[in-house]
Amino acid sequence: MTRAAKRSTLLLALALAALPSRAQRVEAHLSVDSAAIGERFSLTVYALHATTGEPSFPAAVATDSTFGDLEVLGIRSAGSRMIDGARLDSVVYDVTSFALDSAHVPPLAVTFEGGAAATAEELMLPMKSLVEPGAAAVRDITGLEEFGIPPWPYVLLGLAGILAATLLVYFLRRKKQPLVLEAEPEPPRVSPYEEALERLRRLEDARPAMPPEVKHYYVELSAALRAYFEGALGLPALEQTTRELVRDFDRATVRHLVPGSIASRTENTLGLADLVKFADFLPPTADHARAVDAAITIVEQVQAKLNQIARERQRLQTVS
Repeated sequence: MTRAAKRSTLLLALALAALPSRAQRVEAHLSVDSAAIGERFSLTVYALHATTGEPSFPAAVATDSTFGDLEVLGIRSAGSRMIDGARLDSVVYDVTSFALDSAHVPPLAVTFEGGAAATAEELMLPMKSLVEPGAAAVRDITGLEEFGIPPWPYVLLGLAGILAATLLVYFLRRKKQPLVLEAEPEPPRVSPYEEALERLRRLEDARPAMPPEVKHYYVELSAALRAYFEGALGLPALEQTTRELVRDFDRATVRHLVPGSIASRTENTLGLADLVKFADFLPPTADHARAVDAAITIVEQVQAKLNQIARERQRLQTVS
């Protein structure tokens, strides 16, 4: 994590502790301390507030002057998390800059529920020079050098002629035979349950230590659990927020497929992963294994419920 990212995370934690009701705070930080011209990096905008509505972040428009000297390439991710009664929303933009000495990022405004707005402090990003220190001045274009014609084109042309003649003789002498295409065996299909367990079991052996490793660890945990819900329950879990996913567990078409405690346990497990992914939170090392164990238990309990429903349906079909 860069110094700027650590400083922004600390400021957000302090702001959360002192956030009064109906107050808002907006912070922005860059993923690098300096960048080369055209280098791709990220800009993260955090909005910490006491409202329940979704705030409005600056639109990711490449030609807009909202981002100053930065050019927005797209939005990498966005998320929301409730922390101690306050809501933390964040958007991560993919950006680059072609400024020469330094890139200026003006105060970015975020609008909240009810029309209130708050802005982040402006940022200055030093830009690295593409010319090495002490390099000589740029030289003028020299004249064209004259080169003799190399012999290798003629050698390749002769080899190509020999190969063409050989292939022609081969096809003329070859007897016509029916072409038999052997069907390739289809790879065995892996069920969502087996795939989820395989991905989560791999995380059991991982020992993440550095912040990027910890973040990748929880990204994979969240993706494995969401992919299982999408494959086994038919929910768009990979595209939903944690809150939307948990709310869908209570739908009439899904409620009977999951045990009653799954909603709260899923919210706790994915909520921790969201905090690591979107707020750069670093949980204690012991929490890594507990989070994976909780995800495995969720998958096994849901699958056991689905297997029980399938057996009951089969029994009823046999009786009828």
